[in-house]
Amino acid sequence: MSFDTLAPFYRTMEFMLAGSLLQRCRTAYLPNVAGCRHALLLGEGPGRFLKVFLRMNPQAQVTCVERSPRMIEVAQRELSGCERARVQFVQADVLSWRPPQAGFDLVVTNFFLDCFRPEELSELVAMIAARATADAHWLLADFRQPERGWRRWRGRVVLTLMYQFFRHVTALSATRLTSPDDYLKAGGFKLSARRLGNFGLLHSDLWQRVVS
Repeated sequence: MSFDTLAPFYRTMEFMLAGSLLQRCRTAYLPNVAGCRHALLLGEGPGRFLKVFLRMNPQAQVTCVERSPRMIEVAQRELSGCERARVQFVQADVLSWRPPQAGFDLVVTNFFLDCFRPEELSELVAMIAARATADAHWLLADFRQPERGWRRWRGRVVLTLMYQFFRHVTALSATRLTSPDDYLKAGGFKLSARRLGNFGLLHSDLWQRVVS
């Protein structure tokens, strides 16, 4: 799976297809995690969330793991020198990457977990949860399958076309959408808040580590 071919025009494509809708999903709960110390961003892409996050969290350090080197280049160009000093970019396949140590009090996966098959998702969430602090939050924005009625049929069409496109262009391994909820719960996280958008096709989540 590689998003290199989409990197130069990913932002333009997103804006043409969804306007600011996806960015609003990414940042919906950003005010709830003000004051975090060390954030882990997975699959950040061209850095739209990263730029806003750094501005709202001037003391935070960020580890940003992205497989596509061209996406990293696009994201780096958006940052000032001071901002880049607070970000460690890691060019790696997240399924084979292992953090050098634990200590992330924020995990962010925006439009990323939908790229994985169920067995990959289970492995990934468990690995990241093991590196999160006892008080960690997990921000998540992604697609979802609406429950009923015309919204469900519309969602099915959109998701089918989306997976066909990305499998063709990026060699995406997933063929369908898998909800990450059960895997996050197994990793010790509890859903604190969820907002739905675009007739139930999108969701923004705030998950928090359950302190036993």
